[in-house]
Amino acid sequence: MGIGTAVFYKCLSLFFSLFYMVVLPLSCLSGAALNGPALQDAATVTAHSGCMGLPENSVVAMEMGVAAGADIVEFDLNFLADGTPVLSHYDPGDSDCATLAEAFEFLAAHPDVKANVDVKSTAFIEKVQPMAQDAGVLKQLFFTGLDENTVTVASQACPDIPYYLNVKVTQDEDYAALAEKTAALGAMGVNLDHRDASPALVEAMHAKGLLVSLWTIEKAEEAARAIRLGADNVTTIRPVLLRLLLPRVRFASSRMEGC
Repeated sequence: MGIGTAVFYKCLSLFFSLFYMVVLPLSCLSGAALNGPALQDAATVTAHSGCMGLPENSVVAMEMGVAAGADIVEFDLNFLADGTPVLSHYDPGDSDCATLAEAFEFLAAHPDVKANVDVKSTAFIEKVQPMAQDAGVLKQLFFTGLDENTVTVASQACPDIPYYLNVKVTQDEDYAALAEKTAALGAMGVNLDHRDASPALVEAMHAKGLLVSLWTIEKAEEAARAIRLGADNVTTIRPVLLRLLLPRVRFASSRMEGC
């Protein structure tokens, strides 16, 4: 990264910091969020691996995602042929990718930030937990990207890393049965496309004590719907948008329920 680019991102990070410390609190005082729930009581916001148009699976994207108000950063887990864990959505081959070690360095410097580790390969996944322990970031991690075929491998190799079960639901899905299966597989909840989510699915998961994580939000109306559904975590390319909407939509929903 050139000096000019680094300075630009530092300035952008400072802007977001001032925005959340000054502008957003003042806007809440004059808006419907005044009597709404605190932000920390609402859904968590995950910054997509390529949030805000930044290079996917880069430390810069993580830095800007956190500066923009995200609670969680997402990155894709893959492996080089020699077993080195790297951040890549696709088979990395010999490409120059950021490494998992670099991501862990970032997390170690941001102990309040969690990481959604989207598993794209389980080839050498047994390396992840020892690395996380050595870096002191184990408690900050959780897995997504695991389905019924890969969840056992990952959970046995990394027993101390919690995980969501990735699911694809249909219109006639038996949500109660899906919740039972999710719990039986040891997952803390389901991770799915926000377009497939419904009130019935969220209700069934919550009734079983499970969480609902939705991906990937791009538009304001999508964000508002995800929040109204009661999603526990929302992955977005626009974390600022989610941060602005959360208190307002939560407040509006509570007012409607009281009518």
